[in-house]
Amino acid sequence: MRDLLADKFRTTLSLAGVSIGIFSIVAVFTVVDSLKESVNEGFQKFGSDVVMVERIPIEPDFDQDGRQKLWQYDSRPQIGWQEYLFLEENSTTADRMAFSASFDMECAAGRENYDEGAFVAVDGDWRMMVQEKILHGRGFTFGELSSGAAVTIIGSDVAKKLFADIADPVGRIITVGGTPLRVIGIFASAGENPVSMMDVDCVRLIPIRFALRIVDIDSPTLKTRITATSHQTGEESPDGIFKEELKSELRILMRQYRRLRPAQEDDFALNELSFVAEQFQSVFGMVNTVGWVVGIFSLLVGGFGIANIMYVSVEERTRIIGIKKALGARKRVITMQFLAEAATLSILGGLAGIALVWLATLLIPDTLFPIYLSFVNTLKGIAIALVIGIVSGVAPARHAASLHPVDAINS
Repeated sequence: MRDLLADKFRTTLSLAGVSIGIFSIVAVFTVVDSLKESVNEGFQKFGSDVVMVERIPIEPDFDQDGRQKLWQYDSRPQIGWQEYLFLEENSTTADRMAFSASFDMECAAGRENYDEGAFVAVDGDWRMMVQEKILHGRGFTFGELSSGAAVTIIGSDVAKKLFADIADPVGRIITVGGTPLRVIGIFASAGENPVSMMDVDCVRLIPIRFALRIVDIDSPTLKTRITATSHQTGEESPDGIFKEELKSELRILMRQYRRLRPAQEDDFALNELSFVAEQFQSVFGMVNTVGWVVGIFSLLVGGFGIANIMYVSVEERTRIIGIKKALGARKRVITMQFLAEAATLSILGGLAGIALVWLATLLIPDTLFPIYLSFVNTLKGIAIALVIGIVSGVAPARHAASLHPVDAINS
């Protein structure tokens, strides 16, 4: 090993390929695992049986020429609050149901801090859409929702922006459309999550009946949605059968309310979070493939570099190898010595690549999801580096072990 470290420049160049390869592979493992955990956390919040009635489908719909048929969605009517009331009254398979309408309006705290605020008007079981805890204050009561009380629950970023100098803004007044709103709750910081029905940190939640006074709920500029979950009471039925029953019933009721003839297509969409999950899985697979391709090419370069430096080391120590064999050293001992050196070099390169991944996790901001280097991925990187080192060192080690003692000493 001392001989290998004598030429630091040559050794560094040989290990650079291993470092880059391990960095590429471990970085992909880290990003994919972090994204998976963030996505799974989002799906666990809402459950797998969520069905959303919306105007536009999540799953793209293409025509015969391969163009997405966005034009046919423009003429679709908005998902209305009255439709939600109809579904809530007539559905027998829905366990929970809620309505939401998102819109932007000018908002102010007192007489200053005016800004364009994102409001979400809700009705029904609004908690199924917002799972984050309320850090200060409380949630809506049934009376406040049914009467359209002038109250709001705001996100943590909204509280910091409108009430920067106030520790607990519960009870304070904000103004929207000239109408005062009393803050009754502050959501805990939710951070970014790829799977979310709304940006909780920037939201201003209000009752739908209050929103009717300040905005046209049926306006096509609003983003409206009916969210429902199915009953999960039967243990003998296969997974997903309750959700399919709910979708069938929602489709029948929506078509009944909109008086669609049997030959007419649905002018609404029944979306599921499971489709989003499938899309994420395809993204995971693509990122994994790209990472492995880049990593394998880098590891090949690093492996050839290690094999080359080990051959050079064998040539430089031919006389020493001959003396060892003349003194009784077996082939296995010589082989294991060079394999250990090759594995050590590769592991050093792997540790350098893992260290670069760790530094990257510290420097990259958590804009979309938190990225962290797990212990498992660290072990994977070390194991891959160890395998590359052993494979690269087999040929030089066998060459060293096969040298004839007399020829090696006289070389």
